[in-house]
Amino acid sequence: MGDIVAAAVVAHQPMVMVPEKVRIELGQTGADTTLVEPGYRLIREKLAELDVDTFVIFDTHWLTTTEHVIAGAAYFSGSYTSDEMPRNIHDVPYDYPGAPDLAEAWHKIGKERRLPTVNVTTASLPLHYATINLVHHLRTREKVLSAGVVQTASMEYYLAVGQALASAVRNVDGGRVALLGSGGMSHEFWPLDVIRDHFAYDPSHVISARARAMDEQILELWERGDHAAVLDLYPEYASSYHPEGRFAHYLMLLGAIGGRECRARGVRLSKYENAVGTGQVHVLFQLHSGEAR
Repeated sequence: MGDIVAAAVVAHQPMVMVPEKVRIELGQTGADTTLVEPGYRLIREKLAELDVDTFVIFDTHWLTTTEHVIAGAAYFSGSYTSDEMPRNIHDVPYDYPGAPDLAEAWHKIGKERRLPTVNVTTASLPLHYATINLVHHLRTREKVLSAGVVQTASMEYYLAVGQALASAVRNVDGGRVALLGSGGMSHEFWPLDVIRDHFAYDPSHVISARARAMDEQILELWERGDHAAVLDLYPEYASSYHPEGRFAHYLMLLGAIGGRECRARGVRLSKYENAVGTGQVHVLFQLHSGEAR
């Protein structure tokens, strides 16, 4: 029987993959992004403390349309270059085991619950940098299972897919699983003619004061463990502030740790930052024994 021992919303913005000198220059203030240091270091330390052996990554760059796709191959290796940001992310080697038993269990339970899931067991399935960036910065020895975001789905669907994952984890022998929701918060980019003026980490560069305020409201609710209030805000958040991946990376994670009844408090492991108009942050949810999950 496996166990979900960690859950976090983790940013993957492309600048985390360029050299430190370049990151500092583009930050405009002489300071580096906190997503890398201390952010990724603190996440790695927490995962090591919890003896995590499997990552499940909800990948907001992997958008599907008619079904929930799970990357169920036994092994992944190769070299990755982003078609969106090839100057920032190019020739990144990856070599890691998948989690095929968990993938198959997730798919099976999804089908039993009439969720349109598919488990793709070929390693030729394309990867995305919302997965690769986290693997690059966080993985030491863990197996990695990534899954896409159905862009046509509802909040209730995302929660249900997460609930199916939690059941799958319990049904697989062994495994200490970390859920990593790979994505940002409000997600609107500056227009191309001004976008380079906003290559900065300071949140004053987020697309609007209203978007910043909504992101901060959600962060405060996370810190209180009030996930029900976040779900109540979701329709407005999704329609007006366009969170990355329809916020499915958080919603699927939440479904797996208790849904509306979850009271896990969020702890920021980075500052809230900007990336060309979008809100970025790392938040780890405290899954203590005995709390609602």
